[in-house]
Amino acid sequence: MPGRKWTVDEKMNIVLEGMMPGANISEVCRRHGVAQSLYYRWREAFLAGGRAGLQSGPSTREQELEKELQEARAKIGELTMQVDVLRKKSNWGRK
Repeated sequence: MPGRKWTVDEKMNIVLEGMMPGANISEVCRRHGVAQSLYYRWREAFLAGGRAGLQSGPSTREQELEKELQEARAKIGELTMQVDVLRKKSNWGRK
């Protein structure tokens, strides 16, 4: 028999309730019918998501420049292949 499906909001509310000062995790879990191990997994996921949200990522300009760099590298690779094909066809550059 599959377990109950919890919504994101339900999980978040249970985790936040357990994080309140003086909260008793056993009591919170019992009241909501959640295993303590599941509560702790949710809490770790919740905290990891919070850490990810606080990390500074690349700015929009940095993302644009990275995209331009990738396009330029792709074009250079394409042109290099064309030069190689032309060299092979014409025996150019061979002694």
